[in-house]
Amino acid sequence: MKLIRLATVAALTTTILAGGAASAFADEVRDVSSTGQIEFTPSDNEELEVLPPEEGPDVEIQPEVPGTTGPLSIVKVAHMDFGSQVISNQDQTYNMVAEMQPLRETGELVPYVSFAQVQDVRGNNAGWNLQVSMSEFTSNTQNNTLTGAEIEFVDSRIQYEGINQDNAPGNHAAGLVLSPNNSAVSVMTADSGKGAGASSVVWGDQADLNAQFADENVEVVENDMIRLSVPGSTAKDATTYTSILSWELTSTPGSDVGPGPEPAM
Repeated sequence: MKLIRLATVAALTTTILAGGAASAFADEVRDVSSTGQIEFTPSDNEELEVLPPEEGPDVEIQPEVPGTTGPLSIVKVAHMDFGSQVISNQDQTYNMVAEMQPLRETGELVPYVSFAQVQDVRGNNAGWNLQVSMSEFTSNTQNNTLTGAEIEFVDSRIQYEGINQDNAPGNHAAGLVLSPNNSAVSVMTADSGKGAGASSVVWGDQADLNAQFADENVEVVENDMIRLSVPGSTAKDATTYTSILSWELTSTPGSDVGPGPEPAM
């Protein structure tokens, strides 16, 4: 053991002396750079949270599918209720009943804009395309199909949560019409190089919804940015008609979203 210790001390002493000799010939060094590094990988395990696109009211919204982890996922879509309406033989257009969301602190339900949200944490900036299609409005009664009924997205805006707004995706053209059993329509599109992070396409004016909610004379708060048109010539039974909206997110970058067909009158 003593021999091992002595050998170690001898080697250390030699190193110190050698270093001292070298420093005698070195210039002064007073400015040195080093590097910092971090590597990111696509998220597969972290549960995604819905990011409300409005600053207020402070609501807490759950993902459509609890436990969604990405890395490219739909976390929220719009749910459309067009209320209770009187049967009419004239062409009619009905505003959507505003969706209600719970306040974070109290749980009280308040009207909130409708929106669809995509979160992209792949880290490859490959782009994506969010589309929606609808089935016929049907019931289990004699006149079981609401023939000719169409949904119109009157107007929309994009809420992009990233700092660099140049990365924001594009929204659909105003007046986009969704017809039963037709091809899906794009409502939000991120071309290659865009769409990383959280993006929402938003329908509705939150200030208008708040004002309606505060007005004691308003019985039903309506969101006029999503409308249902129904022909007067369509026979209607006194029942509830239901349509299924199918939302699909593809990883293939889409082209710019163009205008849809004219809404039915």
